[in-house]
Amino acid sequence: MKNLLQRRLWQGAGFVVVCLAVQGAVMAAEAPLAAPQLVERQQAGQAPLLLDVRHADEYRDGHIAGALNIPVEQLGSRAGALGVPRDREIVVYCASGRRAARAQETLQSLGYSHVRLLDGSLNAWRQQQLPLVREGSAVSAPSH
Repeated sequence: MKNLLQRRLWQGAGFVVVCLAVQGAVMAAEAPLAAPQLVERQQAGQAPLLLDVRHADEYRDGHIAGALNIPVEQLGSRAGALGVPRDREIVVYCASGRRAARAQETLQSLGYSHVRLLDGSLNAWRQQQLPLVREGSAVSAPSH
């Protein structure tokens, strides 16, 4: 009886360790990319795929140069439009970061392994007065 109890305790402990390891792997996300780092990488021609997950009207109102727009609600069905290998670095942003976090989870569930958030999303980008593209022209001052 004592051996059976010990064996079950060890099995239970092993199960907990495995669960924690899996949870840690799922929860382990890459650190967000800071706006100045993104600018440097864009200028060096080493920019990641930049994904804006806001609605189309928000995107037209001002977005980061080179960003692809797929609203977060459509991402699951339109992920193929990204046109990149699943191990390519993707940086996701929205206005505040909430939708971007949802998009990151969606992309990771679809097998994209190198998905990061833009630190502070577009709000931080605007606070730093970094350039935006609107209706085909660059603007440096935030409109909101």
